[in-house]
Amino acid sequence: MLVKKFCVFALIFLAPLLFAKMAKGQEKNELFGETLCKNPDFHCVTITEVTVAKEIKTKKGIKKIEIQMPQTWAELWPDEREREIVMKVNRLNIKLEANMVIAVPNEMTDKTYMDFSPFPVQIEAGEEKFIIWDPELLAWAAYEENGILVRWGPGVGGKDYCADIHRKCHTITGNFVVIKKGNAKTRSRKFHNAPMPWAMFFNKAGYAFHGSPNVPGQNASHGCVRIFTDDAKWLNQNFVEIGTTVIINPYPD
Repeated sequence: MLVKKFCVFALIFLAPLLFAKMAKGQEKNELFGETLCKNPDFHCVTITEVTVAKEIKTKKGIKKIEIQMPQTWAELWPDEREREIVMKVNRLNIKLEANMVIAVPNEMTDKTYMDFSPFPVQIEAGEEKFIIWDPELLAWAAYEENGILVRWGPGVGGKDYCADIHRKCHTITGNFVVIKKGNAKTRSRKFHNAPMPWAMFFNKAGYAFHGSPNVPGQNASHGCVRIFTDDAKWLNQNFVEIGTTVIINPYPD
């Protein structure tokens, strides 16, 4: 029992050190998104507007008009697997806007988003599974007891400053456990009843991982870790249990 407790202690308190620096040899200034434009394994595209035909109802009937709309994820990457890779590499799931710069791997054939993980695919085995979020990588990872990375994804946390509450609103950092799980209809009690689908709470103050259609490639929340909704559902239903260890890495200086 003492050995097990020591192993768990070591996992919880040493794990942040494992992920404090970028994995896979990434330079500190080449983490994700537009920062990858100088990386020879990537190229970048700038989103433009295209002409789209629309039909609108008028008093005289249906009228056809043409409007300018930014390109969409599906138009640019019709292959769902490639689209997932590009979205996760850029830590984005928001609608594209004109002039946004998107990093694209040069080679995506026969690859999945797991091939582009910023976390090690395997670490030393521990006594329990855990999830970790890194505010510099803007990404989370789920590790099984055997030290195998089973899934990762984009995640954005609390901002440096929230104007509505007039203070810094960073995600709480440290080591926690999941204390409560929500479902597809979970909403925030603190912030305007905002949707928090598949929430996994790890602090009594309301901090949680939860799904969101607003993962914008930068820390943007009041303190929760926003992740892609399909990732949140998978974590909630297939990985996280009450008591699962949560590690939140420190913000960069």
